[in-house]
Amino acid sequence: MDDSELIERFLAGDGSCFDRLIERYQHMVFNVCMKMLGNYDDALDLSQDIFLKLYTSLGQFRGRAKFSTYLYRICMNYCKNRIARYSRRRRHEPFSKDAPVSTADGGQRERQFAADGPSPRDAAAARQREALLRDAVHSLPADFREVIVLKEFQGLKYEEIAAVLEIEPGTVKSRLSRARQALKEKVKKYGL
Repeated sequence: MDDSELIERFLAGDGSCFDRLIERYQHMVFNVCMKMLGNYDDALDLSQDIFLKLYTSLGQFRGRAKFSTYLYRICMNYCKNRIARYSRRRRHEPFSKDAPVSTADGGQRERQFAADGPSPRDAAAARQREALLRDAVHSLPADFREVIVLKEFQGLKYEEIAAVLEIEPGTVKSRLSRARQALKEKVKKYGL
């Protein structure tokens, strides 16, 4: 069943169709939030807020754009609002794969990874490079970070990004070019 059929059936009262939309888009929503916010817990929390918003406002979707474009737009707006709120609070807690994970009962446990991978030294170097790249992306101005996340991490086309951000495709290309240049300079400064 395609998105429009799921939406129609959900609006007609079939709640299981909304569950199917969540299953279809939960990873995309979380990934956008994670790339924009850089914090696992905040990305998870915001993803839930986005689906709650979607649940209450799905009747407003008019179908003029693809549903995924509509959902990306909601994600980006929520991320922008969260980032603005953080900047007012001056809060920045980057995600670390080594950070303990909260459990359902309020406790914490260590993250566990399979042993059949790169050596600990290689894994540590890769984590360091990843953290530096993540920091470089997060240090970009919001309009640059948005196009980088949507193009490089989500794989959207210029026209899709333009629809999500409600800007012209030429503006997307321009911002992306300047964002890549700024990112290149930051990465060079970090020694990557």
